[in-house]
Amino acid sequence: MKRILSILLAAASALSLCGCGSIYSNYKEIEQLLVIQTMGLDTQRGGVLLSLASASDRNTGNTARCLTGTGDSITTALDHIYKYSFEEQLFCSHINHVLIGEEAAEQGINSYLEYICRSPVMRLDTPLYIVKNGTAQKAVMDVSDGSKGISEVMDTVEVGARRRGDSGLYTAAHIMRNLERHGSALVCALEYAQPLETTADGLTEGKGGEVTDDGSKEPSGQLTAALSGYAVIRDGKLCKYLDREQSIAAGFLCNNVGISSVQVRDRHGSLVVLEINSGGSNVKPVWESPGVLKGLEISINVQAAVIEINGRSELQNAEYTDHLTAQLESLILDYAAAVMQSCKDLKADFLCLGDQVETSDPEQFRLMSRSFADLFPELELQISVSGRLTHTNDVRDV
Repeated sequence: MKRILSILLAAASALSLCGCGSIYSNYKEIEQLLVIQTMGLDTQRGGVLLSLASASDRNTGNTARCLTGTGDSITTALDHIYKYSFEEQLFCSHINHVLIGEEAAEQGINSYLEYICRSPVMRLDTPLYIVKNGTAQKAVMDVSDGSKGISEVMDTVEVGARRRGDSGLYTAAHIMRNLERHGSALVCALEYAQPLETTADGLTEGKGGEVTDDGSKEPSGQLTAALSGYAVIRDGKLCKYLDREQSIAAGFLCNNVGISSVQVRDRHGSLVVLEINSGGSNVKPVWESPGVLKGLEISINVQAAVIEINGRSELQNAEYTDHLTAQLESLILDYAAAVMQSCKDLKADFLCLGDQVETSDPEQFRLMSRSFADLFPELELQISVSGRLTHTNDVRDV
């Protein structure tokens, strides 16, 4: 009996080595996979227009592949692409960027967030972008320079968003959390346009294609993508874009300050360019009585360096630098007042200031009879800015 059992075990082992019944029976060579890195979502006739893009491969010389399909849902649109594409296998677990068209965002992004949350191939830490004044399909299909496609361009955009002060990355997890807790959220806005090229006389202009009889250029079909501040999502729907100035202020109020340049005038009226390099804010609630929030005292600090002076430099003069500092403080104050007014107009706490109020005094916050977002338009706001020039970048100071 033992001998018979040994023979059966040996036979089973041989079958396993041959691949019969193996867990690797569906294994695919990497060359057979089309690795998707960018997903675009648009609305079309009440359904979903799905766009997918791989990255180009410099080692093999293969250019980026772009696929598109429609369906009643993301799943059916994806099935449509699976069915009619020439690709043997699509691999979607490496999607690094999700682009949502403006019209789709205006109708609502909740269903897209739900898909990302539930899909076994999507990640909650995937950054989301709203395509300002355009569609995700056009961005996915047309952003290219002939060798690099949308995926490589978005990698560059992401690096910029992590360091710049007028835009920032928000992942699907961040957006879902903010919408659930505050009813509103910020999403990085993206725009596409004709890239610049250098002409023979040294000027730059939008890159075009063939020259027509009247001397103008037809669009080449190749676009580039760039950051464009923030999109405000309220109740799941796009309701507003923040311009560059308000986006810079949002960075301070959210304590996520990056590098950005601003322009002021010195005491002679000459243009001076300052580079903001750090800063933040503190929000102090003003309670009228237990659980009754009367207002907010917001203090902002900003540090900047002098980058360029279009005139006579007097950086060794304390009065000159004090004037520049005062101009910087006034500018950031105006930016902050504008973005706070947007919060009031929209009745939306997209800056998540309620979290700072709750952290400051949890017990008082718990006693509030109304939500912070509902109460926000009635609050008295007192904003102050303290600025400092950190260095002048003048070699004569060394």
